[in-house]
Amino acid sequence: MKNILLKTLSVILLVSFFPAQQSFARKKGYRLKTGKSKTEKVNKHSGIDITETDVADTISQEMVAGSFMVASQCENCNNGYRLDQIVFTGFDKNQGNKTESFFIINKTDRTLTGVSLYIDYRTLDGRQLHKRFFKLSCNIPAGETRKADIPTWDTQHSFYYHKSKAAKHKGNPFEVIFDPIAYYLRF
Repeated sequence: MKNILLKTLSVILLVSFFPAQQSFARKKGYRLKTGKSKTEKVNKHSGIDITETDVADTISQEMVAGSFMVASQCENCNNGYRLDQIVFTGFDKNQGNKTESFFIINKTDRTLTGVSLYIDYRTLDGRQLHKRFFKLSCNIPAGETRKADIPTWDTQHSFYYHKSKAAKHKGNPFEVIFDPIAYYLRF
């Protein structure tokens, strides 16, 4: 009985001298990390930054300040904007290249500030070779085009894009499918 009374008294003293503070339980300004990614400045001329994330990682995209996101084909949902207003064209990758390049065309009436997309690499008969997710930060004015250079997925240099110049050594042709997830336009 004496021990129980002593323990109760010590708990009451501790609580009275050290009032509970709730501020430690709520952290403001911290971000939840969602997978590994790496960022590289890859095209100094056009100012396009790229972040590559593994397909298995959780996809998270920060909104660029002063921009809004378009993420579907629904015109009523996105202030009249659709995903097909951003076009990817002119893909190029020779067998020996360490980079791949393509053009991004902004067919909207606002400045494009970022794009999230998958690039799907397939054999000419449709079998998937590789798939990657990218987040591109850019500054492409309305109606203009910019070139993006990205590190290649083909680190052994055994593949080439089927419309690119063929190599002297035997290589394997592939084709790409661009699958835009979302893009960001400046207000």
